[in-house]
Amino acid sequence: MPEAAPLVAIAMATFDPDPVLLERQIESIRAQSHRRWVCVISDDGSSPERFERLRELTAADPRFRLSRAESRLGFYLNFERALEMVPAEAEFVALADQDDRWYPEKLATLLAAAPGAQLAYSDMRIVDEGGGLIADSFWRGRRNNYTDLASLLLANTVTGAASLFPRRLLELALPFPPPVGDPFHDQWIACVALATGRIAYVERPLYDYVQHGAAARGHEAAMRRRDPRRLLSWRHPRRARRLLAEYGQRSYETNLRPIALIAQTLDARAAGRMTPEKARAVRRVAHLGRRPEPTGWLGLRSLRRLWGHNETMGIELSLLVAIWWRRLSR
Repeated sequence: MPEAAPLVAIAMATFDPDPVLLERQIESIRAQSHRRWVCVISDDGSSPERFERLRELTAADPRFRLSRAESRLGFYLNFERALEMVPAEAEFVALADQDDRWYPEKLATLLAAAPGAQLAYSDMRIVDEGGGLIADSFWRGRRNNYTDLASLLLANTVTGAASLFPRRLLELALPFPPPVGDPFHDQWIACVALATGRIAYVERPLYDYVQHGAAARGHEAAMRRRDPRRLLSWRHPRRARRLLAEYGQRSYETNLRPIALIAQTLDARAAGRMTPEKARAVRRVAHLGRRPEPTGWLGLRSLRRLWGHNETMGIELSLLVAIWWRRLSR
């Protein structure tokens, strides 16, 4: 490959990686047809045995740069640390999980889709630990979304390990918003990308997304519909009210607070870089938890599923219950 080919920094976050899956992933990175890359690895305090195996797999290849965190961070902040390790000379950044398997053309294909985009990402095959096929596409039962910023703020559809973006995006993306509730590093990065430009999608799998019990997030969780209506019961109104209140409190902490924080941080950092339409979407979502809250807007958006727009998996109703719980708790 000519020296003029762009340097891609692959940012990987690890924690107690399965030795077999890790070796397969490392070898799939080495097998990339785009040869000009470095891989920075932030390890989040793996056991001595697992960390030593990681060191053995990468020590002989200078393209791998391994660093161990001084204290346990969790996957969200560990990915932030990995991105902070990206060298200044890199032109693009790709994210990597520790246990997937990339296809040889993954980097090259995403680079071909990247010109003019703030981020490019692909579909993926869903497989089990042994490589057995679970689904030939991530998007079975859920609509993909990479154009509607409001939907992306409410529910992530851009998987980090499928993504590649210009290094300059890190100027806005770092540091991450504080880890409130249940945040996603890839959702934050994708929202920054879409708020300030466009996202490109490659409509074919470029890697195998491995599902196993130790995974921090999984395909099944991403496809789970959030529908508090199942808790309603006219025969047991007191029980239904209690269950809705418990649901609302959980939704407030794990959904509403991190979503609002992403929008508020984005509004502060990307001011002047968004179109008026995108700025309005960001500010509307940023008002979650603040008066006047966008309850009517959430109610109308919850109806979009009736004509196939189910990319948010019903989180609008979940947020409405969170708002209801918060008002009652006051």
